[in-house]
Amino acid sequence: MEAIAVHTDVAVPVAESAAQPVSSYSLSTLAALESALAEGLQDAWRRVVDADPLASLFQTAGWCMPWYRAYADAFDPYVLVVNAGDRVAGVVPMAVDRKTRELVFASHSMADYRDIVALPGYREQVVGELIRHYVEGHFSGALSVGWIDPASDTPSLIAKICAQRGLNHTVRQQPCWRWFPVAGENLQKKFSRIRTHLNYFKRQGEVTFDVITGAAEWSAFRDEFYRQHSLRQLQAAREVSFDDPRKQRLYDMLFASPDVPTHVTACRVNGRMIAGHVGLVWRNVLSLGAPSISLEDEQRSPAVILMAWIIQNAAQLGLSGFDLTIGESEFKRRLGNQCVQLTMVDVYRRSSTYYRNRTKARLVSSTRRIVERVAGKDAWEDRIKPAVTAVSHKCGRLRELGLVGSIGKAIAITRGQPARELSLSIARGAFHSAAKAPSAASAEIHRNQVEDLLLWDGDSASTKAALGACARAYGRNRAQNHTLHTLVAGGALAAWCYSRIENGRAVIYEVGGTPESGAEACVALIRQVIGDAFAADADHADVVLLEAQRTIRRVLGRDGFRVGTVE
Repeated sequence: MEAIAVHTDVAVPVAESAAQPVSSYSLSTLAALESALAEGLQDAWRRVVDADPLASLFQTAGWCMPWYRAYADAFDPYVLVVNAGDRVAGVVPMAVDRKTRELVFASHSMADYRDIVALPGYREQVVGELIRHYVEGHFSGALSVGWIDPASDTPSLIAKICAQRGLNHTVRQQPCWRWFPVAGENLQKKFSRIRTHLNYFKRQGEVTFDVITGAAEWSAFRDEFYRQHSLRQLQAAREVSFDDPRKQRLYDMLFASPDVPTHVTACRVNGRMIAGHVGLVWRNVLSLGAPSISLEDEQRSPAVILMAWIIQNAAQLGLSGFDLTIGESEFKRRLGNQCVQLTMVDVYRRSSTYYRNRTKARLVSSTRRIVERVAGKDAWEDRIKPAVTAVSHKCGRLRELGLVGSIGKAIAITRGQPARELSLSIARGAFHSAAKAPSAASAEIHRNQVEDLLLWDGDSASTKAALGACARAYGRNRAQNHTLHTLVAGGALAAWCYSRIENGRAVIYEVGGTPESGAEACVALIRQVIGDAFAADADHADVVLLEAQRTIRRVLGRDGFRVGTVE
């Protein structure tokens, strides 16, 4: 019987006889856990999972053990084993964050579903043991259980046990889109808007949809997938995650594991990957993983093309459905045909933490109601939440600016004042070719290698923001035949800019550099790009700079550039 990512009317089977009293213990080191698995826990854990229609892949040993091993430097296992007599009646794979002492589910935020696993008739006792261990272990913070599938009775069991123990708890819900075959559904019509984009790629050459199964195929796929996914995160002002060797190792282990059915697909045009996806299959249902796209092609919706192909060929791929996981983005609404509510329950050991978080949640809820009443039902999801993410990303930049700089920036934003730009111009005859070459002997200048933006790993918030802006503009600028130039020195990104040539005039814009390389690298790149433009018969060149880029302006001024203001 399927429950997770299937239908919401799944019934939880009852025990054939009354449940026995239970006892429990925890395995809190990786060595102890590995030993217990070898001594029989592996098979017992599997039997409990197989007997629980509400179990998800994320509570299996096949998923949890690779994660425990990959992230052993940051988390200690805390696997709760609940026994009824001489048999294992439940397993709850948890972990302890070494920095915060928080008790979290194994794989933490990487897991789409986080729930207990229990034999029929033992769910309440297993939930009770989890809460007892949380309270008696004096872990910091709240115990977060979820997101939980709507078929699960865990939220109601937690509420009951919290009432018995005098504990506070809160409940949150989020939408989750899914796709399951529906009689009479016209998938050709559903994805008719995508056909235009697909035909665009078909005009370029051969379009293929590949299912990656072998180790050699995975090795060839993974590097491009990691690059594309990382650029997408950079573009969206999120922390890049696949540059972490631990996460790469985890995915290598999962792909090779016989216990975790991965579903890896790629859409290619003439052999060039425009979209990739690594998903997990549980009871024949595919869970949306992390899709990647080629930024150069993002305006043609390559990820939607790949996901639509998976849905249209679900039967041939051995899939009975597609769980698009938590979130109500336009991307997921476009693919799904049903929406359910997932639940998160937070249990509080301390009342002070509960009241503080409840006040914050009420403030957010009331603000959301006001926003939706004034600006419409979708305003919160489509406008406010993205804006909050952007503000959070900019907090580091404000710390860099300091108090005075931050106040000045805030005033400018309030007044709607954009950053002032200046244009520096020069004619071909006034440009000195001796000034063109990059100064660093090991420097290389690349054209349209957007992956070069990943070659910087510093912690400057302003540089991260500038790189994100550069990545966001890439697809749009390439569609207009503009060129991205990057200067790489010693294997690290030093500077970047865009250029275009119109009516014999070269324009260099969005100039940026890393703190380690400074203005010198930017100037070297600008000189080289202008020299190449003049060699290609441009007559004039304009360099658009921010007013704050004073050092670059001074150097170019000495090269003979004249200054004007960009309106």
